[in-house]
Amino acid sequence: MEFLIAGGFVVTVAACAAVAVLVPVGTPRVVAMAAVAGAYAAWSRSPLAASATVLMVWCFTTGFLVNTAGELTLTRPDMLRFGVFAAAAFAGSMIARSLVTLSTAARRSPDVPRQARGHTERTVPKVGART
Repeated sequence: MEFLIAGGFVVTVAACAAVAVLVPVGTPRVVAMAAVAGAYAAWSRSPLAASATVLMVWCFTTGFLVNTAGELTLTRPDMLRFGVFAAAAFAGSMIARSLVTLSTAARRSPDVPRQARGHTERTVPKVGART
C-alpha cells in the first residue's frame, strides 16, 4: 500500500512538471491534473492511494499551476477544484472496479455456453461401440 501512495506522489510531481511546461495557464491545467487523478485512481484501484493522490494533486495544482507563487489558498475556487479532483478519482476508481467485476463475471459465468467461451465439444465414441 505504501508503494501506491509514494507512486501517487511521483506521478503527481511528474504530471505537475509536464503540465506546467506543456499546458496553457487556466482551466486546461486543472482538467489535465484531474485526468491524472482519475487515471491513477483507476490504475491503483485503492481508495486510500486515490485519496492521498487527490490531496497531492490539489496541493500541487493550487500551489504551482494556479497560484504560481507556490502558495496554497483556501478560496471557493480552490475548494471547487478539490471537488473536481475527488470526483475524477472516484469516477476512475469506479470504472476500474466495474471493468474488473465485469471481466471476472464473464470468466466465471455459468450461463454462457461453452462454445461461446471458445471451447469446442468433442464426442468420443465408446470403446467397442459400432459406428
